[in-house]
Amino acid sequence: MSYKVSIQRTCPVSLINIPAPLAYRQDVTLGYVQGMGLSRNRNNALSMATADICLIADDDNRYTPEHIDTILESWNGNPDADILTFQAHDYSGQPLHPYPAPYVCSVEISFRRSSVLEKGLRFDERFGLGSPLLCAGEEEVFMADARRAGLNVRYIPQVIVQTEGATTGIGLVGNRKLQITKGATFRYVYGTWSAIWRSFKEAGWYLLHKGANPFPILFNMLKGIWILR
Repeated sequence: MSYKVSIQRTCPVSLINIPAPLAYRQDVTLGYVQGMGLSRNRNNALSMATADICLIADDDNRYTPEHIDTILESWNGNPDADILTFQAHDYSGQPLHPYPAPYVCSVEISFRRSSVLEKGLRFDERFGLGSPLLCAGEEEVFMADARRAGLNVRYIPQVIVQTEGATTGIGLVGNRKLQITKGATFRYVYGTWSAIWRSFKEAGWYLLHKGANPFPILFNMLKGIWILR
């Protein structure tokens, strides 16, 4: 068993935080990538990977032996699949969101490395935490690219991970950058006209259900659509 860890060099001090036992373990390979951006780090991890099956994991994820067994058994039962999506729970055992869902979080995604590489798929570095403008949406964009490339995607209604409940995509009200990102993600995944309709619908939902002023939300989502054109 060996491990590969992708670490971003955002500044000289970022290397100080690497635990000494990790840095000197013989079964751990550290791969460094310059600059910020979640998608950039994931692309570096993908370049380093050698195993057949990949998981998108963050430092707040917790896996049990049962979770790993579920992942392996699911792949054994779906040998013609390219991507499998699963369920995730928070630390209290509650579902991360209602399932099945029209979207997936990154921790719910497992993919066959060879399938992704053969199609030349990467994470779009314009999207994701740490990117200059678009602070989320990287998993939706990745899944849209996978489907457009003709990859076989299947949903497995089983839990494979526990993670922190809060995600980047929560808290649209009052978050201008996230509103812009939402519009840009709509545009990338669904096209311009559908993105415009979805932006109006989203702003209306926040008016009806949250009592929020819909106009700043709508304006910023439309701005995101325009930015991505």
